[in-house]
Amino acid sequence: MRAIQIHFHDTLDNQQRDQLRNELMALPHVSNVEVEASKEHDMLIEFEERHNMPMSIMDVLHHQGLHPDITAC
Repeated sequence: MRAIQIHFHDTLDNQQRDQLRNELMALPHVSNVEVEASKEHDMLIEFEERHNMPMSIMDVLHHQGLHPDITAC
């Protein structure tokens, strides 16, 4: 199992965060997505190790119009 920490500069409301979490959870090999209310600009995503998963995750975030940075992998 791998994890990636994402920071995005955009502000999301609860509905947008839930929609983003659901879209990420729908990706193959993603097992968990955590967003803490106190750290609304950070997201932890756990996934099965696959060579293209970090880029697939980033594609979803970009598709949502976000400007993400990988802060830990």
